[in-house]
Amino acid sequence: MLLSSLSILIFAPIYHGLAKRTPGKSHDDAFYESLTLHPLPDGRMSVLFEFETIFSSSESLSSIPQSHHSLTPPSLLLPLKANNVSELTISFTSGWDQIRSSSSGLLNYESSGGGGEIRGWLKDGNDIENRWNAVTNALGGLFCAGLGSKDLGDNVRDFGNIYRPKLDVTNTSHFLLSHPESHLCTENLTPFLSLLPSKGSSGISALLSQPGIIFSWESQSEGIEVLMPSGDGQGRWKGWWEGVIDLVPEKGGSRRTSISKMFNKKIPKPFPEVQNSVLRLIVEDEGLQALPSGLAKQEWIDGKIRKVLEWDLQNSTLIGGDIEFWWDGEDRFQYPRTIDPPPITVTRTVIDRVASDGTFQIILSNQDNYERKAIYSEIWPWWVKGWMSEVELLVGNEQKPELLDNLHYNPSTPPKISTTTLHFYLTIPANSKLILKIPFTKLTLKYTEHRPDAERGIEISSGVLTLLDTLPESQLAESEIFNSRRTGRKRIYTNRLLLDVPTPDFSMPYNVIIMSSTVMAVFFGLMQGALTRKWGWVELPSVAEKVVKADDGKKSD
Repeated sequence: MLLSSLSILIFAPIYHGLAKRTPGKSHDDAFYESLTLHPLPDGRMSVLFEFETIFSSSESLSSIPQSHHSLTPPSLLLPLKANNVSELTISFTSGWDQIRSSSSGLLNYESSGGGGEIRGWLKDGNDIENRWNAVTNALGGLFCAGLGSKDLGDNVRDFGNIYRPKLDVTNTSHFLLSHPESHLCTENLTPFLSLLPSKGSSGISALLSQPGIIFSWESQSEGIEVLMPSGDGQGRWKGWWEGVIDLVPEKGGSRRTSISKMFNKKIPKPFPEVQNSVLRLIVEDEGLQALPSGLAKQEWIDGKIRKVLEWDLQNSTLIGGDIEFWWDGEDRFQYPRTIDPPPITVTRTVIDRVASDGTFQIILSNQDNYERKAIYSEIWPWWVKGWMSEVELLVGNEQKPELLDNLHYNPSTPPKISTTTLHFYLTIPANSKLILKIPFTKLTLKYTEHRPDAERGIEISSGVLTLLDTLPESQLAESEIFNSRRTGRKRIYTNRLLLDVPTPDFSMPYNVIIMSSTVMAVFFGLMQGALTRKWGWVELPSVAEKVVKADDGKKSD
């Protein structure tokens, strides 16, 4: 009896593990990974790492409260569960040129425009603000980044129509917190790798766990998206890392590369628990060749049917080997003089009239033969005051106020520090450039409100253009090769903006401090001497006595 009981205790974890991996169970955890390569027309290549984990809800497995995790990181999920978070997205982006790459943004559609950004949906409650702050602070510590708000007014609540929920959960509220000054570094990559079940030691993550290579790329983007378990007991969290590398040497040459040249590693061994590990190559030019050849497919990607080659990295013949890519007929790569622009582009600049006033100029370019419906959104700090009565819409030099369908303006409410948000509901005419001008005034900041590097200026968040007429990506007839509306990219971001603010002469306070300290030191020294010294009479010998004593001294000599 005792031996049978011991055997049950010893082998129970094994039985549980086998039962958990039984096919067809709704609570099985699964891990997927992929590496997507996209050659760009300017000779560069976009590299996108994607990792996805499907996990189950512990409540659906047992009535006893527990916190069991197999492939999912508890450090990521427990703060979300404790604060009733329905879904959450975190992203960091450093540098991306949508015009040069002939793309409207990164391959991962959930990446933000620039800097750091955290957004999420929380279930309603009395303490929702405190719960959101707890989540941002916990994940900021996890990612070694400042994700928390400096003040409650920094949280944006009216962007729910821009970032719609992916889960069908009622009674939730949306939060958005932007940090445009944030930049990616190795301190962000290390915790990202620690969240993966492979930990950067096997599978595709082994190619990513090389900071010396990854951070030499021109631009980087890191992010995660978490969908907490809903009614079916299934949840999902997805992580990505994307960058752009040069395929052509600085002195010119042919575009011939391979996995080992890009990452200084051969194809690594797969992670034992992975369900699917895939290398994908998007073929834009028919002259592109690969060896060994991959499985060819046709897919809708960002408004265009594209040819995609795939390799199964779990194939034993590829492990420890290499995959080469080259372009036939290109002894030396010739940089194109022009690059076809994407269907929709957005640029933003500031036209300064004086030091305290300026105008935001947003140019929305539509290259399509049909008009587009969109929402353009901005987030301003409290010290930027816009003049909505002077907003202009122009096509060429002609005023077009009828292209503004609606405007939502939520100004800051001093004296409480808060953000100003704007949503312009626009119609962008076909084959045109729509210019949106927003005059504004820079309010004067207090001395204590300036940041340490005040002379550099202050960055403001990227503007967001949300397309309202996009269609789902799907496989269609070959007759419709291009349809820019058939894309999963619903948002296009502008660049971040470094806004110069009226800056006082910060040397004057220090001059006043130095002068005041000097006066106080002299005054304190005089008073200290007057109060602590002892006064008394000292009898001095007369001049005659000194002469007599001097003569006596000479005679004695």
